[in-house]
Amino acid sequence: MYARTIGDRTLTFGVSGMLWRDNLIMYDRQTDSWWAQATGGAIQGKLKGSTLTAVPSEMMAWKQWRDLHPGTLVLAPPGGSTRGSRDQYASYHSSNRIGVTGRTRFAGEADPKARIVGFRTPAGATAVFLDALKRTPVLTAGTDAERVVIVAVPDRSTARAFFAGAHEFEVSREGDGRVWLKDRKTGSEWDGYEGRATSGALAGQRLIEVPAYLSYWFSWRSFFPDSALVK
Repeated sequence: MYARTIGDRTLTFGVSGMLWRDNLIMYDRQTDSWWAQATGGAIQGKLKGSTLTAVPSEMMAWKQWRDLHPGTLVLAPPGGSTRGSRDQYASYHSSNRIGVTGRTRFAGEADPKARIVGFRTPAGATAVFLDALKRTPVLTAGTDAERVVIVAVPDRSTARAFFAGAHEFEVSREGDGRVWLKDRKTGSEWDGYEGRATSGALAGQRLIEVPAYLSYWFSWRSFFPDSALVK
């Protein structure tokens, strides 16, 4: 998800129907520039070289989202309904096929269709494998000012990322659709889903969220081959 403003201009986007590195290409209706979904960068047209600002977002099962956000407003297609909708890529997810076009070549460090949570900071890109989060729901990546804490949801299907600062977090408990954290220095408890301290000396403080999203490893690697890996 990206903010759709460049400078003082607000853009509207459509799907071009084309792929780059097996990833969707968007176009904006104002300049007809082409934009890479994976990076938010314009790769062709008048705005080539511009980059959209990433906005934190999540991909998860509707039931899980509803439990976390029971007051959610659901948007459906005009005159339509979400009832009976199905995943058009279900067979692809369960197959050994790599890439939509079938032309992707891969030589890397892990199963190309392993699911990862990827994020970027000024220090570079990081890929956190969901298998690692199945072993422990809280992981830390990076060093010094770029330390990031990655917090899984209880079913380990996705995770959120936050700048950790000087905090050293450990799992406190799991419940209410989220993982709760405790920082070792103050003992304050944190809502790991919202990145907010709920009790203790730091109650009310919030961590800065890092935009992160789910991807197949092969897809993430094709754009960010030098990613740090958390496996």
